[in-house]
Amino acid sequence: MSKTYWFAVLLVFLGLLAVSLPVFAVPSVVQSTPVASPDGELEIATEAQLQAAHAEWTQSAHASTYDSGMGANTTCARCKSPLNWDPTQNLAQEEALNCNACKRVPGAPRPELESGVQVAEMDWHNITCEICHIPVEDSYYTNVSFWDQDRGRYQEVDSVMELCGKCHEGRHGFEVVEEQETSNVHAEMECTECHGAHGHPATCEDCHDPMTGNGASEHIRHENVNCTACHDAGNLSIWYDDEFLSPHYGEYIPRRFAHTLTSWPSHDLQTGVDCVRCHHPQGRYLAVVASKISCEVCHEDGAAIFWCENFPRDLEPNELQSGLP
Repeated sequence: MSKTYWFAVLLVFLGLLAVSLPVFAVPSVVQSTPVASPDGELEIATEAQLQAAHAEWTQSAHASTYDSGMGANTTCARCKSPLNWDPTQNLAQEEALNCNACKRVPGAPRPELESGVQVAEMDWHNITCEICHIPVEDSYYTNVSFWDQDRGRYQEVDSVMELCGKCHEGRHGFEVVEEQETSNVHAEMECTECHGAHGHPATCEDCHDPMTGNGASEHIRHENVNCTACHDAGNLSIWYDDEFLSPHYGEYIPRRFAHTLTSWPSHDLQTGVDCVRCHHPQGRYLAVVASKISCEVCHEDGAAIFWCENFPRDLEPNELQSGLP
């Protein structure tokens, strides 16, 4: 047979082989970059799974991460929109990670980073499916991976906690992963057991009914107190959030310092509660957090025979000045 015939047969064979192999689609910004194949069993999401995941994702914070007040938000995109992150802007990254470059009055607007670039909202990607799942044909592998924008490839991860920890750890991630790993009451639990696999908003009440059990009466009296303010085991400071645009506006809640004074529920939790943290002076310079408290709130029937178990007895009380002889 002629060489032309065998050449045609080879082309057909190669074509059939190409059709039979899975196609690893990659983020559009790096189409020429190869990706790592995931290990273990591979499952491709069905159309129904994709729709359910998208419905949950649209209600999550991952679907709306744009912040026009960040100045050089291409640097913040490292976690908030990885496909917008420019890893070549090393100087801007150093400025963003350097606390001294951002010194200001707490709560004041952050200064813009001189070396950074602002990404317009219409060009912002948010945290989309391909950040955590390798695309394949018109779907995604259900196995989790992490898109590493710096290296232009996917990283394998051993667990959901490791995946979430790519952003939610350290000073810029509010250290929630570190807290979760040391939590007394949620030990060994993964993030998605509370927050949903695709970021569905979570509250303590999803699993705990505050109106039943030993603490029900206290929960009723503290209706504007975030659960984590009382049950925090990390000794975070507690404050009243009066920032109107905050999702925790009007609540007493823990706070951390991360660019600004920000309300953020603690993930290092315990069942016990220390009332002194809010209802007692915390030293010479820290006032009572909840100043509007009276004896009658706890002692509706008047004075108690025994000293309140929540507060230490003052061994040297102030002398009472009396006009009686």
